[in-house]
Amino acid sequence: MPGDKQPKALLVILGNQLFPLEHLPPPSEVSVFMAEDVGLCTYVRHHQQKIVLFLAAMRSYADALKAAGYEVHYHVLDTRNAQSYESRLGEALPASGAAEIRHFEIEDKPMEERLFKFSESRELQRTELPSPMFLCSRDEFAAFAKDKERLLMGDFYKQQRRKLDILVDDAGQPVGERWSFDADNRRKLPKDVTPPEMNWADPTTHALDVIDLVTREFADHPGNASEFCWPTTREQALLWLDTFIEQRLEQFGPFEDAMSTRSATVFHSVLSPCMNLGLLTPAEVVEKVLARTDEIPLQSLEGFVRQVIGWREFVRGIYRTFSEKQDNSNFWSHERGLTDAWYEGTTGIPPLDDAIQTAQRLGWTHHIPRLMVVGNLMTLCEIRPSTAHDWFMEMFVDSSEWVMGPNVYGMGLFSDGGIFATKPYICGSNYLRKMSDYRKGPWCDVVDGLYWRFIEKHRAFFSANPRLALMPKALDRLDGDRRARIFQAADDFL
Repeated sequence: MPGDKQPKALLVILGNQLFPLEHLPPPSEVSVFMAEDVGLCTYVRHHQQKIVLFLAAMRSYADALKAAGYEVHYHVLDTRNAQSYESRLGEALPASGAAEIRHFEIEDKPMEERLFKFSESRELQRTELPSPMFLCSRDEFAAFAKDKERLLMGDFYKQQRRKLDILVDDAGQPVGERWSFDADNRRKLPKDVTPPEMNWADPTTHALDVIDLVTREFADHPGNASEFCWPTTREQALLWLDTFIEQRLEQFGPFEDAMSTRSATVFHSVLSPCMNLGLLTPAEVVEKVLARTDEIPLQSLEGFVRQVIGWREFVRGIYRTFSEKQDNSNFWSHERGLTDAWYEGTTGIPPLDDAIQTAQRLGWTHHIPRLMVVGNLMTLCEIRPSTAHDWFMEMFVDSSEWVMGPNVYGMGLFSDGGIFATKPYICGSNYLRKMSDYRKGPWCDVVDGLYWRFIEKHRAFFSANPRLALMPKALDRLDGDRRARIFQAADDFL
């Protein structure tokens, strides 16, 4: 009939799509569906603080939606009535009167496939909205990747800098005459430099409620919900970003790779949990950082920008393009499992134990403990790739399939055989000590033994690569007594 109102579409918002409200269709066009889901909380044993982070942030977001005039169909977690996400959504459709669902691009493929199948089974009209979680569209990355034998982050990063007009001159050349200042960003933290204390977020009322829920229902998951300290609202996330810019950005670059027993966060932004939930978008993060171009050293500006518009976007593109291959590859044929010590932080290797215990306490470490400590030692210990991937999914509050797949399989383990990494990221104790304040001890023999044992086992691979052929040659020059001692230490550890 003329004048009849069209039924609103149902906008499905996932727990990692909590975008600033200006990115949403208006309340006149859509009502919103959100659901806390037992299956999504338990398909791996997600860190207790990750579950708190998601559920508390979702509840606060629903409040913000209602305050902005949206009709919200919200399902609170009920472990005694563990309906599937799809059944909850199926109930919301007639309640909302919607014949169409809309959703932002879904990054994690298992959930994307579930929603697609649900829509097809119900013959629903489905509209996909571009996600503000990334600056590079899927089509743009596909065009970048087309016909390339190997995808290199450096090439992608240059393209991003030029496309976004970030730190380039009128000729499209890099400010400071270098695209990357990575070589300058490898300083150990001196004794007279003290990183600022983190201003951890105070739990909201929703967070306090969810902490009780998680402590009760997910007690066997890693971490401790009662130590929760993460931003869960848009306001907290913006303050988190401003605090990083004011207190840590200036020194971020030089000490980007430094590990310290004095500080888990050093000068890092610790923004990944907020960004991977959608509470902050990369566009606004980069805009706020670049507003300080005249005050912040170029090596810190460029180093941070590279992480956001380079690595983060590149990893998402790798996941969209190669996740099936990475999921099913085991280049080194590793099949070992993880002992309880890998969850308790009782391996006897101090850098590894500190990384594990920090992850248990915070659900976060910066990239060097993740890559060069945990990932490195999982490779040297021949851990099965899928087992390693699950550990990273479980132990970090910022974990998502799109993040962990490329980072674990591609960078941490090289289990994909080098889709984008140019070499395996492995090291002995020397590098770990060079980048930290860990003292020499018996653990060095263990790590060195694991390292050289790995080189020996894969001698043919390393010898065939001109960049890596020095490694088996160095092994051959090892003193016989030392070789026997460290190989025995490695065998005892395994």
